[in-house]
Amino acid sequence: MRNLFAFIEKHSYVLLFILLQIISFIFIVSFNEPQKSRFGVVSTAFQGRIYSITQKVNKYFFLEFANHRLVEENARLYANQIYSKYDESINSNKVIDTIYDQQYEYISAKVLNNSTNKLQNYITINKGWKHGIKKNMAVICPSGIVGVVVRTSKNFSLIMTVLNSQFKVSTKFKNSGFYGSLTWNGKDYKIATLEEIPLHAIINIGDTLVTNSYSNLFPSEIIVGTVESFYQADNFFSADVLLSTDFKRIDYVYVVRDLYKAERNNLESAVEKWTK
Repeated sequence: MRNLFAFIEKHSYVLLFILLQIISFIFIVSFNEPQKSRFGVVSTAFQGRIYSITQKVNKYFFLEFANHRLVEENARLYANQIYSKYDESINSNKVIDTIYDQQYEYISAKVLNNSTNKLQNYITINKGWKHGIKKNMAVICPSGIVGVVVRTSKNFSLIMTVLNSQFKVSTKFKNSGFYGSLTWNGKDYKIATLEEIPLHAIINIGDTLVTNSYSNLFPSEIIVGTVESFYQADNFFSADVLLSTDFKRIDYVYVVRDLYKAERNNLESAVEKWTK
């Protein structure tokens, strides 16, 4: 309090001048119609500008909140899709018993960092092993496949995307079921290559490509893209695939937890040991 009084005493003339200026301004605006009208216009415009800025700020934070809720709801919807269930149906003459058990769960995450212009591209997300994410989990988004988790920390994970020369996944034609191996040649971020398609496969421009269960990575029927063109390479067809995922516009992704993966891996690993 002593410092406040000292400040007022030291700057008393300046403060008095400012006070008189304010009083003079109030008198001028209050008792002169032209100035009063002009001040009303300026004041209204200023208030409108402040209100507009406030609305934009509120809208931004509300949209961020609404978007987060939408992403969480999408994760729940993914988990309820039929391809996220494990089919335990039993069909034997008169005995028909169909039970669907949960096979896939989805963890939503926000993209923090993303590259598309390198030979080996990665995405960083804001979820890690603390949230249940592990290495080799598949990653998708609403428009299709994204990649696979290659490294995790407590709060973050690194995803190898489709746009990586080391990425490869088994992909099939949605209509015919013929499949091949999807890779990326490092050129166009919109185009990947589907290789090793049988020569007797019927291929049409615009055919839809989806994931299959051979890779033990992605759930089946997740969209990959459409056939842009195709050509014969040695004893197989190869096709240029227009990816359904725009990797320059990814904000949120879903990390896929396969509840049956460990059981399948253990079984297949045992078979590999026997056949060596």
